[in-house]
Amino acid sequence: MMPELNVVSPIYIVVVASTVLAVLWGIIFKDMLEYRVSLWSDSSQPTTSINYKTPNLIIAYLGMTLLILVSVSSSLAVFIGVYWIAVVMGLVVVIPTALLIWFQLGSMLNLLATKGYGAIDIDTLFPEQSSEKIPNPTVSKSES
Repeated sequence: MMPELNVVSPIYIVVVASTVLAVLWGIIFKDMLEYRVSLWSDSSQPTTSINYKTPNLIIAYLGMTLLILVSVSSSLAVFIGVYWIAVVMGLVVVIPTALLIWFQLGSMLNLLATKGYGAIDIDTLFPEQSSEKIPNPTVSKSES
């Protein structure tokens, strides 16, 4: 019996679907976070913290993290025959990274709330290496 050559393996469908959904959930999380920061910056009362631990943001972040975990685990399962080993490896990679990013997000938002936008602007940290001051190497001196 000839195997079907045009049939896609189910694991590849899981990889693609979970990756696309993780990106979409990430866009949703980004938009919700930008909305929270804009609410903070537009408020007339000075506050020293940005409330980012709302249920909507937590659900969006957890959904994105779960979909990233499924994507990484199913991608590893393509190369590792045993699925539970791929899931354990995915857990080891994704969960600590997601926790680190969540806590770093909190510290960045606190820094933003206490010291302003200049505190998190990378270009102000290294003004001598700013992108505006670096000459374009592809443009010759005779053209400018």
